[in-house]
Amino acid sequence: MVEGLRPDIPVYVKRNARAKRVWLKMRAGLGLEIVLPDHVSQTEIPYILKRHGEWITKQHAAQWARGEAPGQSILPDVISLAFLQQEYGVHITTGSCAQLSLEQTHVQMILPPKQEDLGTRLLQNFLKYCARKHLIPYCQEVAQEVGIIIGRVSIRNQSTRWGSCSAQHNISLNAKLLFLPRPLVRHVILHELCHVAHQNHGPQFWSALQALDVETQVHDQALRQAWDELPLWSRV
Repeated sequence: MVEGLRPDIPVYVKRNARAKRVWLKMRAGLGLEIVLPDHVSQTEIPYILKRHGEWITKQHAAQWARGEAPGQSILPDVISLAFLQQEYGVHITTGSCAQLSLEQTHVQMILPPKQEDLGTRLLQNFLKYCARKHLIPYCQEVAQEVGIIIGRVSIRNQSTRWGSCSAQHNISLNAKLLFLPRPLVRHVILHELCHVAHQNHGPQFWSALQALDVETQVHDQALRQAWDELPLWSRV
């Protein structure tokens, strides 16, 4: 970590031999990441920070508005699950043992002092519980609708993909799909269902997916954007 233009924005520097230019990215909960190619000296960092100062300030403000700036608590006040069209208020109290309970439209958590990481784990488990309850039957329903036979459907909290399909035709879905609207979730499921017959992303796969979802390109673009908009507590 190095000193930045503002003390409330930590700066982290990484080297990447394959990078051809300097890359800047605001990392949720961490600060500014600077990726330097081998030919750029670390002594240039103050000039890089100054040159991109306005962009850095805007990105930090956007992070702060989402509750994802360094130093902010990442535990939410409200959980919005677009797939279910449901919001859950989050109430947190202090106690000796970490636990979570669902009370109609509220999530009640008890956390030991300074144990925020336990809170994120409890909320992720809650998310997986909801996903198993709602996404598994929805996936089975869509598969039956389009006439594709699948194996087991499971729920995980993947960090890099929305879903997967094994060679045995078992479908794995990301619990974070609950944050997405139903048309996007349906697209992800159709994507994995097409892998039952096509285990790669060749022309036949895309033709099959396009036949099932005429908005494939629109949905793919929306999914790429949606990943960056997921709440931080679901990604750590």
